[in-house]
Amino acid sequence: MKNKYILISAASVLLALSAVFGFTNKPASGGILTVRTVEIGNGLYASSIFIIDENGKLEIIELKKLQSKDYSQNMPVINQTLNKIKAAGYRLISTAGGGDGFTTILNTYTFEKE
Repeated sequence: MKNKYILISAASVLLALSAVFGFTNKPASGGILTVRTVEIGNGLYASSIFIIDENGKLEIIELKKLQSKDYSQNMPVINQTLNKIKAAGYRLISTAGGGDGFTTILNTYTFEKE
């Protein structure tokens, strides 16, 4: 029984130390910039690129309505936008995508300032 209390006490101390040292103010390498591309073909909403920087500034770039005949029509604009972000000193750290594959394509890109 005594060993059980020692083990619980040691675990509590380790947890407290990890909380203290795990959330210290470490110098960050840079801010986060998030890009979300939304391509919609049903016409209810506009297809757009949404960019939000580390200061909370939002930029919106309009895209063409998604056409089932040509899913690649917005790719040059998206690619150009991503290249501008990279040239501004950001490094891609995460991507996620989804949609229904027919009327909606959604992608999110997360960048970190180098």
